[in-house]
Amino acid sequence: MSRPARSWLQWPATGGVWVVLLLALALEFPYFERTRNANERPRLMQAMAWVDADEWAIDGVAARGLDAGPDTARSGVDGRLYPNKPPGTTIVAAAGYRVARALHGDALDLRTLTFWARVFAGVLPTLALAWLLWRRHAPVFGFGPAMAAVLTWALATPAIAYGHLLYGHALAACALHAGILAIAWAREREDPRRWPWLLLGGALAGASIGVEYMAAFAGIPIGAVLLLAIVRAEPWQRRTRLLEAAAALGGAVVPVAMLATYHQRVFGSPWSTGYLHATVADFAAAHGQGLMGLTAPSWTSTHAQFFAVDAGLLWWAPAVVLGGWGLLMAGRDPARRFEAQLHIGIIVVFVWMNASLAFDGGWRVGPRYFALALPSFVLGWAECYAQLRRSPPWITIAVALVTYGIVVDGLAANLWPHIDVDNVDAPVPELLLPLLEGGLRPWLAFGRASTHDPLIGLLALSVVTFALVFARVIEPGIRTWSSMLAGIVLGLAMVGAHGWLPRHPRGARNLAYVESVWEPKGATARSVALPELQRPARPRTH
Repeated sequence: MSRPARSWLQWPATGGVWVVLLLALALEFPYFERTRNANERPRLMQAMAWVDADEWAIDGVAARGLDAGPDTARSGVDGRLYPNKPPGTTIVAAAGYRVARALHGDALDLRTLTFWARVFAGVLPTLALAWLLWRRHAPVFGFGPAMAAVLTWALATPAIAYGHLLYGHALAACALHAGILAIAWAREREDPRRWPWLLLGGALAGASIGVEYMAAFAGIPIGAVLLLAIVRAEPWQRRTRLLEAAAALGGAVVPVAMLATYHQRVFGSPWSTGYLHATVADFAAAHGQGLMGLTAPSWTSTHAQFFAVDAGLLWWAPAVVLGGWGLLMAGRDPARRFEAQLHIGIIVVFVWMNASLAFDGGWRVGPRYFALALPSFVLGWAECYAQLRRSPPWITIAVALVTYGIVVDGLAANLWPHIDVDNVDAPVPELLLPLLEGGLRPWLAFGRASTHDPLIGLLALSVVTFALVFARVIEPGIRTWSSMLAGIVLGLAMVGAHGWLPRHPRGARNLAYVESVWEPKGATARSVALPELQRPARPRTH
């Protein structure tokens, strides 16, 4: 049943919540130069090459002689080295490089560059999407349910970990879901101003493919729901619905064509991705199976991505169960049906995709390739939270699941967001808690060291902030407040229960490796200053 809209303007200022979210994303800076992060290093090198030498290749003078690691591709056009990922993250990282170079000049080092690149491609996209989601849902559900739903996604899922990194997942999620929000918002309007928003929505969703190739699969549910709207429309509405779908598709064509142009210039064909030219044989073999490494769904992949203790979604974000239930409820409301069906479709497609992976997914927190679908649960969480306000048992369950997620995802995001599932079975007791108890402190923002680790205080602040927001959801009273407190205690107990889980035989060796590369611990960052850059004499051709 549709509930009356309540303006977000009637609620008190929410600046404190956004400050907490900013601190959760950017206060601590887990950086370990000796790991030679395979996802980040090639993109950083390409960003510098693009800005300094006006080229995309990463084996020229602008690369500073850095080791790019294994996630690279060898072009069949010019024989040069490139990242095997699409260039969208590079373009945003280049903005971070420009800022870092302007601030630090010849004193710029790789650590500081990485911080600024992560801010532009991880922190800011996560904050921007959180704000857009809140602005979308607060007028319908009110401040409490909408903000609690946003915080659940941003703090209690692996989104917090990828918001700390230059992996592209946060940026792709922002582009994809900003596009979806623009399309959904425009369809609700009946004035001419909606057409530019439909074009923009399609363009943003299409741009996500230029950041993460896997985002292309989101086009299936988006197209299906737009087509379904045409079929279900009254005869007098069908032309309008058809034009809406055409506008969204037209917007998406532009960034996809730009990506195809990059492929043509670098790899010789619009359809030739970096995966097809990978320099590491094992990587090429894994991603060469089926369609971009996707085969038929299997129980092995399903278990690894959703149920396994080391990286399964239900261990890193159990609150998705509530979000899924909420989406089903939202789909029964005619006013929310289009958006709910769209998000359900995205979740289903990404569940299928992850269940079909022919490879493991590398170092990660939770299922990496499901990160793009996590914002789809926000509508479901808002719907769920709005309905459980008078139910003490469900209040306890919801708060427990979110508290648990805030702690485990916060530990991983701030300490070691590179879980090696080949050497760890239970990351919390084998790796994260020992690092915390051992007093190892990561870098702080801007690459600064500190003798005091604020992580425990930061996690406590995150839990308290969620609880204060959630208090705006529930019916005031002793029973509901005590249920919320019980949920916090239960969530912390769930974290403690990890101590009973079996360990990996190589877990101790993995912990020793992490401790051996830990920073800051007498670390000296590599300089990336390039005052005597010699630009290529030939004109730019790629």
